Formats: sequence, structure tokens, C-alpha cells
Amino acid sequence: MDYQIFNEIFNRFVFGTSKAKLLENIAENPERYLGIFRPTKSKTKLLQNLLTSHEIKFGDAFERLIEESLKEHNFSPLSKKIPYYNKDKEKRESLELDQLAKKDNTYYFIEQKMRDDHDSAKREGK
Repeated sequence: MDYQIFNEIFNRFVFGTSKAKLLENIAENPERYLGIFRPTKSKTKLLQNLLTSHEIKFGDAFERLIEESLKEHNFSPLSKKIPYYNKDKEKRESLELDQLAKKDNTYYFIEQKMRDDHDSAKREGK
């Protein structure tokens, strides 16, 4: 993969607006960071928020990087949402995959993980 593409993706997903969005979040929801009944100090909560946000954005960036890499290797990316009806057929829902691609009449379903110590990695058979 070309360095320029790699760099652009990381700058957009990880480094682009993270601090600005954190400041907006603090201004809109100060109670999440301040209060006499908070078990963590404000500085600790801010750091937790920033680090968690970076981990999520890092994962999003890697999803995009892998999608670009699949294209470079002649895979055809497909819609990541697979619609279905719930068991009572009352409501249409959708599953969302990290990657869904096709190459040579074979479909590839890819679930990506950047870490394995988070509850979402153990949820819903992921």
C-alpha cells in the first residue's frame, strides 16, 4: 500500500478531530467528567475517554486500511450490512460485518479485532 494512502487514512480516522471532539463532549456533558460522586478524578476520566476514543478510531482506521488492501488485491468490497428479519418476522434488522468482499466467485466475511480484552470481543459470537 502506498504510504500516502496509509497516512491519509490514519490522519483522517485517528488524528484528525479527536481532541476537538473531546472538548465538545466535555462542554456538552460536563457531568460525565465532574462531580462529587464520581469514583474517578476528572483528569483520569479525561484520559480514559481519550485513550478509549483513540483505540476505537485506530480500529476504524484499520478497517479502512484492510478494505483498501483488499481492493489492491482484486477483491470487490460489498455492502457490510446484511439485512434480515428477526425470528418473529416483525422487524427488519441487519448484521454489520467489518469486511465483506468477493473474489473469483468466493465471498469472504471478515471480522477484525484490534484487542481481545474488551467485552465487545466476546459478545454475539465475535
